[in-house]
Amino acid sequence: MSILQRILQDRESMGAAEQRVADYISKAPGQVIHMSMAKLSENCSASDPTIVRFCRRFGFDGYQDFKLHLAQSLVPSAPFAYEQIVANDGIENIVRKTCRNSLNAIQRVLEDLVPEQIEEAANRLHEAVWTGIYATGISEVTAIDAEHKFQRLGMRCAAIIGRKKQWMHAESARPGEVVLIFSQSGHTKQLVEIAIAARAGGARVVSITAADSPLARVSDTLVAVLPYDRTELMTPLASRLNHHLVVNMLVTAIAVISGSEFPDQLPALDSWQTDKI
Repeated sequence: MSILQRILQDRESMGAAEQRVADYISKAPGQVIHMSMAKLSENCSASDPTIVRFCRRFGFDGYQDFKLHLAQSLVPSAPFAYEQIVANDGIENIVRKTCRNSLNAIQRVLEDLVPEQIEEAANRLHEAVWTGIYATGISEVTAIDAEHKFQRLGMRCAAIIGRKKQWMHAESARPGEVVLIFSQSGHTKQLVEIAIAARAGGARVVSITAADSPLARVSDTLVAVLPYDRTELMTPLASRLNHHLVVNMLVTAIAVISGSEFPDQLPALDSWQTDKI
């Protein structure tokens, strides 16, 4: 468990002054690692002894020890060879590291994905009378991409974006429908509750998320994608890229099931009939 996760978990057991410290660190960890204890005390309206007591609560010798471990926790921990981009990198390094990190992530997801899970998910989506596609935050981009590609296959589906709209659709879910959920961590409370509500109405839930997560445990079908650690802090390009790859795998698998002549090309995605300049 990361430092920020531990802070969030222990917050309710803290006194008022320590809660102010916890809230400030949770909202601006990148600023805190460059901040003196005096400045943090001023920003939180807390005393220096309160800051020290807060740090020792989590097993650190003092504020400097806490800052060191907090800084280390802000570096994404990747399940593959990952080259961090740093402030003094030139454009050549930025290009090289971005591409290499993405290639390494693709290689890792190739090793980790279970083809049978892709097949099961594709079959459920193909059989659905209607599919609602759910996501929050940066994963909303993946949901919209899936909507576009599935609709080109003739599937009845829609990306459901926004908390109120998601609840309205989830609570009215019916048998024959599928709820497709994208979540990097599988710990987002809103999406877990949506899955439970949809299943209560008789719909089936297909989740693209981390194995052994709360969302995975309330899903009918899981496509497990190993996430970065500390996804509450960062949503790295490589991790998002793997979710887009799963969308393309599902599209092609569904196209094969439905008898498409060009499942790997899907020419309708860029029709030659549109006007060109």
